[in-house]
Amino acid sequence: MKPGGQRLLALCLCCAATAAGATPPPLGVEVFVNSRDPPFFRMLDPAKLARARLGHAVFNTPFVPAGTPGAARIDGLGPLFNAPSCDECHNEGADARGPRGDGPAPQNLVVQLQLPGPPDAPLAGDPRYGQELNTASLPSLRPEGSVTIRYQTLHGRYPDGTPWELRDPQYLLSNLRYGPLAAHTIIKPRLAPPLFGDGLLEAVPATVILGEGSSVTAGLPAWRWIGTHRELARFGWQATALSIRDQIGKAMAFEMGLTNPAYPHDDCTSVERDCRAAPNGGTPEVSAQLFDAVIEFVRWLAVPAAPAAAVAAAAHGQGAELFRQVGCAACHRPQLPVVLSAPGGGHVSAVISPYTDLRLHDLGPDLADRDASGERVRSLWRTAPLWGLGYRVGREQQLTLLHDGRARSLEEAILWHDGEARNARLAFENLPAKQRRVLLGWLAAR
Repeated sequence: MKPGGQRLLALCLCCAATAAGATPPPLGVEVFVNSRDPPFFRMLDPAKLARARLGHAVFNTPFVPAGTPGAARIDGLGPLFNAPSCDECHNEGADARGPRGDGPAPQNLVVQLQLPGPPDAPLAGDPRYGQELNTASLPSLRPEGSVTIRYQTLHGRYPDGTPWELRDPQYLLSNLRYGPLAAHTIIKPRLAPPLFGDGLLEAVPATVILGEGSSVTAGLPAWRWIGTHRELARFGWQATALSIRDQIGKAMAFEMGLTNPAYPHDDCTSVERDCRAAPNGGTPEVSAQLFDAVIEFVRWLAVPAAPAAAVAAAAHGQGAELFRQVGCAACHRPQLPVVLSAPGGGHVSAVISPYTDLRLHDLGPDLADRDASGERVRSLWRTAPLWGLGYRVGREQQLTLLHDGRARSLEEAILWHDGEARNARLAFENLPAKQRRVLLGWLAAR
């Protein structure tokens, strides 16, 4: 079968199954033969494929300072930034590797800054530092500041006496060049999330996320005000991005200092006069052609399949049933419908298995962010998709899970759940040790 033929066949089978009234099979998971060449979840026509390949090249290309000789269309970096390329944090579309231990925060863990406000209010950054603390700069400037992490070890036991251990991160912001943060600025450490399958998540109908016509009652949809109207957001750790376009535009503007068609202004504030006076690489610095190509690349990225050995090991267990019994499936929904454009025109319905409801949930005070004065701030989290976990488990020596990488295993990630997920976590803790291992093994094969 030609490359992409299986993806096209799967899409056609989905169409046939839907027409026959059967449940369409899940869609979007592919074997990643080469992690440096991630596959797409469907066959693309020549024009789309060319744009996606161009987007892949731009994704991997480090941008350079404005005025660099021979830079052509890849200049305009900074002058304040965190990373010079998309790939620095999202390695070929994957998630960022988090901190291993105490010390300076890695480049791919950014600290977002936000003033408090209603959940659906437009996001406002710190008056001095903007939306993100930029820890790198061009040679002509100095970074906004630096971030250091210190971990406190927490100990506990399961009801059966088995010990567990967690690490609780504390963040120190220092060398703040423009003075202190506003006292109520919320400090939000965030690892770059995986981008795999984002095009499929974008294809989930809004009515499904809103819970219309279903029994969905947990959590809240993520509404965001855009001008005078509200839109439903579904991307990012707290669903702060409306779409793939919005997500990429924010990252380029705030983390790379690159103006683009979605965000024509970078993150320089009125206090940062030297940043505002620095030369730019054009208006916008990322052309519409290159920007749209990156969107095309991310939109079609497939979800990596778990290693065959992990799938085989989990096949004979009761993991899926335990996942449902303890209550994880209430938010990490095993299946969601999508509506996709068909290769020959029109639309086709299909089913994906992302293990998310794309809604916001309060996971308790221990996972909540803090403001600059040290006070905890109630934080709502989008249910993180679990698809692709097996790929991650199979290629990372030490996992760094959750929004800031504090969890070093799937078990630790579960133990951090509280708030709306408290009952599910307690049910997991009360499982016999063998059943806990079965459930964790099953998760490692998603």
